[in-house]
Amino acid sequence: MRGLRAWTIGRAAGPGALAGLTALILWPIYAAGFDILPLFLIALATSAFCGLSVLVITLVDFALHRRRGSRLWPIRAFDIVLGLTLAVPSLAELRLLLPDLLLAAGLL
Repeated sequence: MRGLRAWTIGRAAGPGALAGLTALILWPIYAAGFDILPLFLIALATSAFCGLSVLVITLVDFALHRRRGSRLWPIRAFDIVLGLTLAVPSLAELRLLLPDLLLAAGLL
């Protein structure tokens, strides 16, 4: 449980943003036909994981600390936007790539 408490929005946002920017840079390179699929998948998965982490941490904070008042609502709104910005595009691209990978590997 101690490890889960150490995972915070701040610790998820930094690597998530870096992974998201990396995926954004790698996307046109991958689309041009270069063989960088493993790097691209790692960047997408990291960005998606960090974005979903931010959303889960925010929801848990809402559920456990309802009495914090309205002064934290703008911060939590930013956290929700950040989590969605990291998770949604990455998950959408992973959703397009994974069926083809599973077919190529003979798993589908």
